[in-house]
Amino acid sequence: MRLYIIRHAEPAYPDDALTARGHRQARALAKRFSGGSSGISSGGLDRVYSSPATRALETAGYTAKRLGLEVEVEPWARELEEWWTPDAALGERPAWQVDAAALRALAPGFDPASWPDSPPFDAPAVRLGFARLRAEGDGFLARQGYVRDGLRYRVTAPPGRRVALFCHGGFALTWLADLLAIPLPLLWAGFTLLPAAVTTVVFEAGADGWAAPRCVALGETDGAGGAGGG
Repeated sequence: MRLYIIRHAEPAYPDDALTARGHRQARALAKRFSGGSSGISSGGLDRVYSSPATRALETAGYTAKRLGLEVEVEPWARELEEWWTPDAALGERPAWQVDAAALRALAPGFDPASWPDSPPFDAPAVRLGFARLRAEGDGFLARQGYVRDGLRYRVTAPPGRRVALFCHGGFALTWLADLLAIPLPLLWAGFTLLPAAVTTVVFEAGADGWAAPRCVALGETDGAGGAGGG
């Protein structure tokens, strides 16, 4: 299976909509996924999923319409709007926007299992939110035919499936860290996803029927992206 985790196109905040540029980016994504241009992917999709946020739904809608598919809403793929941590200067800030230099200073103490026990990520909203995201993500993947067992997945579906989830920057990095078994704060510290960025994760099944997700492309864009939040 090829899983495309796609950040919505350029947003118009606080209206939860797309800018004119965002609509152009969304149309460009649709063209790529339909085989209308070279670039990220031209192999089509089997399913199109989206966060319920309007900015994600509008982005997904272009691709779904061009491919003759329905947009299937996944409520668990919302941006991490309740994931706030204490901040000396601001009082609090989104957990995925904690100062990167500060995160790197804490890096030696992080591992995939224990990072939620380290301040400032031991806040209940973060610890419990991550556990909930993992459970809901596992449920989503099980419906695609990939059932988690520890750090690998038992494959129950035929190969070749291609699905896209249109979502948000903080959410996408967070789920990717879980899929790849990387301490989440390190991914937050080292990477950002621009509007309309596409991250590709491949689940390659071995002869024994097990798969481990591998990221083969992170945050690909056509160069028209820009900075932004979720």
